[in-house]
Amino acid sequence: MKKMNLGFIMVGLVFLISISVLSCQANDADNYSQQAEDVTAADLFIASEAHQNLEKEIRKNMRRMLNAISKFSKEEMEQYQQLKKELLSLETRSEAKKQWNKLLGYDCYASLYRISNLVREVYEGIDFTRLELMRARQKRKMHQVVITRTTEDDEAIQNCIKAYSEMAEARIEDCVNQYNRNLDEIPINISWKEYSRLEGQCQVQLDECTKPIHEYLENGIEACEQSKGKCTILAYH
Repeated sequence: MKKMNLGFIMVGLVFLISISVLSCQANDADNYSQQAEDVTAADLFIASEAHQNLEKEIRKNMRRMLNAISKFSKEEMEQYQQLKKELLSLETRSEAKKQWNKLLGYDCYASLYRISNLVREVYEGIDFTRLELMRARQKRKMHQVVITRTTEDDEAIQNCIKAYSEMAEARIEDCVNQYNRNLDEIPINISWKEYSRLEGQCQVQLDECTKPIHEYLENGIEACEQSKGKCTILAYH
């Protein structure tokens, strides 16, 4: 009788283990299915080689500008601040652009318009909203290594600067994409003079969008360096 009871117990244990294994496998399958369903068009866009190349181009352009600004004298920095204001006025913009490029030592706007063309190519045919794009960026960020700022060393500072740079890159990309949209909305059946005026307004709007981002990045880098990488990373809105 005891042998029979023991046999039933063993059979019962095997049955329970089998159910448990099948349940785990089912859960794994459900999780995998859920993960597959969670991959959106925006996720694929963010991960694409074309978009990564776009990010590299924006990053290179930002580094070039920051490198030029870091070498400014006190007088050049004052001129830089003044030119930023003059660039936002259609009356002073033309001459300010010349002085701006001269001050930086390269054609800043040629680089920006090159990025504009690249954004147009990369974004062609996309089928998702800006909100979905922002979620995809956040999702990618969550899967990256978490930044820690517990040590006062160069690595912590660089990680801090990288966090600020990534946010700035994304916002500049948004600005340029909106600039392209604004250009596309200019009517084609108007005079060349009127088209030039409206195009100039779009360029001013692009400057209004990007200039605060550069200031955000400059201030962020300064905060990272002064705090030795321990400062709170402030989001750009």
